[in-house]
Amino acid sequence: MSEDLSRLLADKPSLLQRAPLTLSLLALARTLHGVVAERLLTLDLYPGQELILMRLFDQDDQIQTSLQQSIGLDHSTLSRSIRRMQDAGLVNRRPDERDKRAMIVSLTPAGRALQPRLAEIWEQLEALTVATLGQDDEDGLRKALEALERALATARRKNA
Repeated sequence: MSEDLSRLLADKPSLLQRAPLTLSLLALARTLHGVVAERLLTLDLYPGQELILMRLFDQDDQIQTSLQQSIGLDHSTLSRSIRRMQDAGLVNRRPDERDKRAMIVSLTPAGRALQPRLAEIWEQLEALTVATLGQDDEDGLRKALEALERALATARRKNA
């Protein structure tokens, strides 16, 4: 058991001690989020903004609602992130010529310039993960995490 997990378990009510795997996953998610946030801040980005950029790197000039659906953020969160990115000079928004209610989001040259640095961050994190796990464990973990994500998403939809 890791030191972080031991500390988590020691500081939590006994009921939570019945879920050590779930607590381990939460601890991992928090740690990963922190590492990603620190690295993104070196690019003056906040978590979530990199996902918007990645989608625009793959296909620029996207309708904002398409971005929202592909990333899975709610409308207000995505709109706020895009507004901040626009203020930072990374993206532009303009009304769609066919549907004036729809907004097209486009990369600026400054936004496009972040692509190699953002790719490097994700490649470093992936290399660390692969080096820690090894190929067999990586494949098994990926399958297990995908199955867990599907199960949790299904349970979430049933409770919504």
